[in-house]
Amino acid sequence: MNIEFTARHFHASDKLRMYTENKVQRLKRYFNRIIQCQVVLSYENNQYTTEINLSIPKRKINVKDTTDNVTKSIDRAVSKMAGRISKFKEKRNEI
Repeated sequence: MNIEFTARHFHASDKLRMYTENKVQRLKRYFNRIIQCQVVLSYENNQYTTEINLSIPKRKINVKDTTDNVTKSIDRAVSKMAGRISKFKEKRNEI
């Protein structure tokens, strides 16, 4: 899986970058055919927003979460993405 990391309106430390990449790598447990993952962290109005864009065959899945803590925002976005992937797999298996 190719991971692209972007921080907007603040400087993300290497520690935060590694934390994010480790969390996103866990999505492979749910679906092992992930092609690309874009993670965008932004800071506006004392709020951190995490946006995860996932490319899988024939589909793109997007998730966005905003909190006042950057790691909390990352955790919640990854959790939402895991739920969306599970939902996608269920729908795919029904067909």
